[in-house]
Amino acid sequence: MNMTKITLTIMIFLSFWGCAKIAEPAQVMSVNNTALNGYDPVAYHVSFKAVQADKTYVYTYDNVNWNFESESNMQMFKANPTAYIPEFSGFCAYELVEGDLVISDPEFWYIHNDKLYLFENEDNKQEWFRKIDSMLLKGVKAWSLVLHPLETQAEIEANVEATEEAEVLDAAAAHGDE
Repeated sequence: MNMTKITLTIMIFLSFWGCAKIAEPAQVMSVNNTALNGYDPVAYHVSFKAVQADKTYVYTYDNVNWNFESESNMQMFKANPTAYIPEFSGFCAYELVEGDLVISDPEFWYIHNDKLYLFENEDNKQEWFRKIDSMLLKGVKAWSLVLHPLETQAEIEANVEATEEAEVLDAAAAHGDE
């Protein structure tokens, strides 16, 4: 088990006991105060590729530096940061479901329903999408526990159920527009 995984596992354990500060999503995923190891979060959506950006275009959001490959991408992020911040704050979606908070490798990614998911490696990515429906539900539950460790399981399940109902309604509305 690498040091990052150990540290993050301890953080989750402590958060369940109320001993650790609960960080906001953008704060949780930074390494050396730089989100996504310097990858451009907008490029995944507009260029459909992982782009390591230099420090020419940097925007600080929620006390974390976000790097961009272009002024245009930076402006898009500024206009709607939550549209580009990865789900589960950029932690490996697969490992989150397995009970570990593991920093992902920005080269292993996938966009599903306009949401960016990152993974530690290609195997984790493939396994996630092999069982995507159950993994999404488990991921939402696990992430709720990370962000709100003192909520009861019933509250979390109610929030997940409400989210699922909203997604079904959104899908039905989108399907009706075609």
